[in-house]
Amino acid sequence: MRITLAAAIICLHGANVTLGFDRAMEIVGHFRMVNAMLLALFFALSGFLVTASLLRCKSLISFIGLRVLRIVPALVVETMLAAIIIGPIFTAIPLGQYFADSKFHVYFLNIVGDVHFELPGVFLHNPAPNVVNAQLWTVPYELWCYAALALLAATTICFNRVLYLGFLVLAQVGLVCYDVYHGDSLFIHLHPHLLVFCFLLGVGFYLWRDKIPFNRATCLFALLLCTAGMAGGRGDALFAVPVVYVACYLGVTNPRRSWIVSSGDYSYGMYLYGFVVQQCVAAFGPSIQYWYLNVLISLPVAFGVAVASWHLVEKHALRLRDQLERFEAAILSRISVIGFWRRSPKRIELGATIGGSASG
Repeated sequence: MRITLAAAIICLHGANVTLGFDRAMEIVGHFRMVNAMLLALFFALSGFLVTASLLRCKSLISFIGLRVLRIVPALVVETMLAAIIIGPIFTAIPLGQYFADSKFHVYFLNIVGDVHFELPGVFLHNPAPNVVNAQLWTVPYELWCYAALALLAATTICFNRVLYLGFLVLAQVGLVCYDVYHGDSLFIHLHPHLLVFCFLLGVGFYLWRDKIPFNRATCLFALLLCTAGMAGGRGDALFAVPVVYVACYLGVTNPRRSWIVSSGDYSYGMYLYGFVVQQCVAAFGPSIQYWYLNVLISLPVAFGVAVASWHLVEKHALRLRDQLERFEAAILSRISVIGFWRRSPKRIELGATIGGSASG
């Protein structure tokens, strides 16, 4: 499902890199529900899956450490490749000027979530000029999601699903009120705070997964509801729950895995490299600056790069979890109370004993 969503986002970006952002927004704006739903599905699915990882972790040390291992190494490599290899190849300015430019230096802040989209003189003559990694705009909000979940874990709220449900209800009411007073502010995607809310709803759906009736009829109704509701961009907060239901229903159907899914997790690599690959393709001139040609060329290239990223970088980074667990055990053995969990038959709560194992 994540691979499908990543591929769909590359398809949408095909309009941006071949028509330019302004023209693409005019066209894609007519299909606003697609833009809004794709990212909402991504964030919801992430919340659902990351909660499973949280509940397997011994403490916040392993939870945060695993998030770092999953996100940072591939992001570091992608940022360096873009700045040191792709940038010099496609820049329109002399290399000495390129490496001396402040845009080159600050671009490396992408590694820590301080997003910068431009490299000096790169893709200067593309329909979407200067922009190297437009997709990275979501990175800070993903980090906010993990920080929010860690805070909810530290305060035990997400270990009591009734309490967490109350938290979601209050958040839903607050977001609806916010939309009422800021309803004139339209956005081609969901507003970032609603993406974070979709993530937190995904957490709630995981906690209540044994009580939620996942069935096709409800999924179709939820899909129609959120598609119609998100088309106009008004009252998006009311339709976050239906779109998260769709994400979770599709996620729990568990179809037979293809070799692509079984061989690795390539969705993150497609997300990281998709846009820059599309910009590289668009840089070869007007003859191939048609969105369908861009997508046909970029999709397999981005997938190939994602496969390389998984097998050369991401998979090896995740193997460091053993060292992370040993580090965690050493810390917990020295600290009597650090905010970690014990398992009980009915719930998971903060306590002084620990159980379970860390997993991605």
